[in-house]
Amino acid sequence: MKCPKCGAEVKEGLAACSVCFAPLTGEEAERQAKVAKEAAPITPKPQQEARAGRAGGKGGGAVAAVLVIILLAAIGAASWYYLIYLRSPQIAARQFMDALQKKDYDGIYQACVWSGFLGFVKSGQDVKQVFDMAARLGLDVSIDSYTIESAEVQEGTATVKATVTRGNDRDNWNIRMVKGEDGKWKCDLLGTVMSAAGGSLNLPPGGINLGR
Repeated sequence: MKCPKCGAEVKEGLAACSVCFAPLTGEEAERQAKVAKEAAPITPKPQQEARAGRAGGKGGGAVAAVLVIILLAAIGAASWYYLIYLRSPQIAARQFMDALQKKDYDGIYQACVWSGFLGFVKSGQDVKQVFDMAARLGLDVSIDSYTIESAEVQEGTATVKATVTRGNDRDNWNIRMVKGEDGKWKCDLLGTVMSAAGGSLNLPPGGINLGR
């Protein structure tokens, strides 16, 4: 048998441990045996360990599945935003009108196509010179506010209808949009300006020449 106090192997029948002299019989021996039993570490059974492992595996699998779903949703949202939302003619027209309202000439340059006799425009500074020249000819294309109404899309082109406010005047504009080879829409500035003829832009008779 083992001594309940020190754990030494002792012979059966002894009244006290031959190593630590702890009593091996009576109430004190029972008390020490109980204390030793309660202090002994509990070793989980193999079945308990297996169940705990399976439970942990299920929990980890559920977390991984949720993370995958969140990741796929984020990828889908980003794809929709960059491939569809940002490539719609309405959004491109809004970017142009925002820049026009703020007189952000760099933004106008980025939002428009520059071809024909406007092919010399290579920067926002060039855009400002064009607008200054137009103002000297009696054409002020500044706006106070706008509202995008609808869009009519054809292959490679679109007309975005907007309501524009300039002072006390309120007009309907047709914002001409063209689709580039990269799939992005940009504003045809000249076509948009000419579509406002007779409105609050007050184009002079015969139109204007925005070139140098």
